[in-house]
Amino acid sequence: MTASPRSDANAAPLRHLLDSGRLIVCVGPGGVGKTTTSAAVGLRAAMAGRKTIVMTIDPARRLANSLGLDDLTNDPQQIDLSDALNLTGNEDHGGELWAMMLDSEKTFNDLVDRLAPDKGALKRAKENNIFRLLSSALHGMQEYMALEKLHDLYTGGYFDLVILDTPPTKNALEFLETPGRASTFFDERIIKWFLPNRKSGLLGRVFNPGSIVLGLISKVLGESFVNDLVEFFDTFHYLQETLQQRGELIEFILRDPLTHFFIITSADPRRIKEAVYFHEKLGQLEQQADFFIINRVIPRFHPEDIAAIEDTDLDALLREADHEASADRISGLRQRLETHYLQLARLAIRDREAIASLATKVGHEALRLIPLLGEDVHNLTHLLKLSDFITPLAPDARVATAKG
Repeated sequence: MTASPRSDANAAPLRHLLDSGRLIVCVGPGGVGKTTTSAAVGLRAAMAGRKTIVMTIDPARRLANSLGLDDLTNDPQQIDLSDALNLTGNEDHGGELWAMMLDSEKTFNDLVDRLAPDKGALKRAKENNIFRLLSSALHGMQEYMALEKLHDLYTGGYFDLVILDTPPTKNALEFLETPGRASTFFDERIIKWFLPNRKSGLLGRVFNPGSIVLGLISKVLGESFVNDLVEFFDTFHYLQETLQQRGELIEFILRDPLTHFFIITSADPRRIKEAVYFHEKLGQLEQQADFFIINRVIPRFHPEDIAAIEDTDLDALLREADHEASADRISGLRQRLETHYLQLARLAIRDREAIASLATKVGHEALRLIPLLGEDVHNLTHLLKLSDFITPLAPDARVATAKG
């Protein structure tokens, strides 16, 4: 089963989604500027008056860099929008932009701190080796804790819009499948088998002091490991109901009409192919992409443009670089320009063909193109230029965009 984006008749414009949505999940391949584009989407929503937070699951510092910050933590940090408002001439409509980077270990520890029934249970949990392994090294814990943090941000009552920057495709799909796995894993019918204080529990039978199995496991894994395992499940069961309920709630949130999926990719045919794969997988999960944001699109180049460049212009370029501007040097520079320019022209054609192929599958109205800009994004000024391609500001508040 595959799903296509909502038709133009039923789909709200991207600007409307930013004004009315509660959750935007940004997904797609790695290395395409997904985190930076997520930040640009968040900035645009904040400039329109919404209290917006961008949360990245990716441990790289790209989100902090794009906002002009040295670092981000597991705690939401507010971004000063005064320069951005001054630059655009916009009025302050009360919007806010916040950002954070998930720390799954800290999130898990905070969860246990909040839910532990008493200080004794909390102390036993923190000293337990199985707990330490689970909180820091267990596969999938990042996805589980992303759900926990998403739950807190979404239901906390402060933020109007949560923008979630997911890891690259494979890990993002694991994240989207995690709510169902969480509900299953923490199902009482399963976890009760591991509770040692129940006669019917597996551990209650296997870890009987006289059990032959206990002796064998102790020899293989060590007696301390067995003790940690029994104590862990005995202490951990108080989290069962909470985590199960949150998994079910996140499933509901991901299917809510006010939740939207943006697939962010580049125009590279390999990345377009991966974006289509993600699009099809979303359909299998009964989700659908609202928009495809294609980043770093090479502008159109025309070979005849090289011929229009005067020798005097090339002479000036050479002199600026402290090179002697002889006829041979000017000729050599023109040849190098032609070679690189024609290569860019070929890449631009390749990009357009890949985009056209994607449009036949998802519809032209679902695409938003961001050209390849001549500068990196590492402050709000650059982020504003990027965001203007996603959904422009009002005509009197547009940002002067960089030429591709």
